[in-house]
Amino acid sequence: GNAPHFNKDFIKSMEVAKRNGLVVVATSQCVRGAVIPPSKALTSWLDTIGIVPAHDMTSEATCAKLAYLFGKKFTPQQVASAMIVSLRGEITPHSSSLNHASHLNRKSRL
Repeated sequence: GNAPHFNKDFIKSMEVAKRNGLVVVATSQCVRGAVIPPSKALTSWLDTIGIVPAHDMTSEATCAKLAYLFGKKFTPQQVASAMIVSLRGEITPHSSSLNHASHLNRKSRL
C-alpha cells in the first residue's frame, strides 16, 4: 500500500517529526518493487515534508543503514542525504542517486 496521504492526522504527525529534527524514511515491506511516489500529489507531499524514500531497500536494510549512519555520528541532514545513496549495494542502481556516491564517500568517509 501507499502512505495514507489523505489522512490529515498522519500528515501532521510526519510534519511534527520533521520539525523535531527526525529523519523519516518511507520504506516498503513488499518483496519486489520500490518506494516510488505514484502521483504528483503524493510526490509533492513527500517532498514538502522531507520524507526520504528508501527506494528498493528492504525494511531490514533501511534500519541497518540508519543505525550505521547515526553510529558514525552523522547529523540528521547528513543521514537523510546518505540514505538515497547506495553505500554497499543495498539500493539497485536505477533506484537511487548513485552519481552522488563518490562525492559522499570522499566527503563523509562512509
